[in-house]
Amino acid sequence: MRSVFIGAIVFGLALVGLSQGWAPHEPIYIHGDDAFTWENGVVKGSGTADDPYIIEGWIIDASGHDYGIYIDGTRANFVIRNCQIRYAQERAGIFLSNVRNGRIEGNAIFGAKTAIQLLATENMVITANAIGYCDYGIFISGASRGNVVYGNALFSCGFPAKDEGMGNFWYREGRGNYWSDYRGQDLNKDGIGDTPYELVPDAYPLMEPPVKLPPEAAPMRTVDLAKVGERGIVALAPGTLVRLVAQDIGVGVDKIFYRLDGGDFLVYTEPFPLPDRAVVRMEYYSVDKLGNREPTKTLTIYLDIHPPVTRIIVGTPSYFAPDGKLWITSKTPVELKSEDASGVANIFYRIDGGDWRHYTGPFTVPGPEGPHKVEYYAIDVYGNREEVQSAVLWKDDSPPVTQPSVTTP
Repeated sequence: MRSVFIGAIVFGLALVGLSQGWAPHEPIYIHGDDAFTWENGVVKGSGTADDPYIIEGWIIDASGHDYGIYIDGTRANFVIRNCQIRYAQERAGIFLSNVRNGRIEGNAIFGAKTAIQLLATENMVITANAIGYCDYGIFISGASRGNVVYGNALFSCGFPAKDEGMGNFWYREGRGNYWSDYRGQDLNKDGIGDTPYELVPDAYPLMEPPVKLPPEAAPMRTVDLAKVGERGIVALAPGTLVRLVAQDIGVGVDKIFYRLDGGDFLVYTEPFPLPDRAVVRMEYYSVDKLGNREPTKTLTIYLDIHPPVTRIIVGTPSYFAPDGKLWITSKTPVELKSEDASGVANIFYRIDGGDWRHYTGPFTVPGPEGPHKVEYYAIDVYGNREEVQSAVLWKDDSPPVTQPSVTTP
């Protein structure tokens, strides 16, 4: 009887918190239909199509955890909505594996390694979510099919979307998603881009975000002070929250002290924002649990607002003609190299106006002899996108033909 009474009190307090807005919750792990319980964040529902389980209204701080919400091996109907999932930097904000019959709507997910990832998952609807400052946005991986993704807004993600499944749709009823790196036009002013988004088959990309991130959303990066390079320089996105970690082989680190631009030393307790300046000078040191103090070190932090710069490099055989034409063959490897202060997340290219491809290594140019246009661009880890670059490569696979010549005296 006592346990029932306590449970009722906890339930009532939680409802009060939800009625006033989001309430904090630990990361949620659900393995199988029987794990859709109150302890795992389910606030109502029975799991049927007409009465799905509802996971709603939670603030989940996933920093230091693999996932914000992890669901595996379920067939019951469920909805994840109106949750805020922060800083799942290890794996994913929401991860679904071998799942059917779910819906993810109206959530804010930011600062994650991957915002939403589906693995061997079918019949999901992902809509009206605001996603930002993630290495990967929405990732539909192998054996996932029949999922519909529309009406979402993705901001400043290093790799906004990827689809390795089959029969997934990135739009519904002429409405796709908003991509902050989309560079298409809307000449007829209907709010829909005139050209598809190139990373996934979103034929109707939105020109304005249908949903927005909450005001507190910000990128966050972990600075491992034990791994800072000899130069003592890192590049971070503007507005980044800095999370400091240090290592001690012996008894372990007790405290980290830091100061910015010559101010007072502070004890590091939680991620902190950087001043709004292009360059920030941080001094720091750590103390272990025996009081051993390391010498004060200096770290220079640059705020990265610049996109990467990509070069195209042609291998052999090749020939640069006096008229400026660069000649290759069908066997000539073509390489793309990109440079960026904070690190390049992804490079994309296409040949002769075809589909955009993710660059993973040197490629060759198919097709007949003659000119071929190669277009390419890169995105850094903070979502800064390079303008599309292009080069024309002239292809020649035919050997020369020698004709004998006889001169009659």
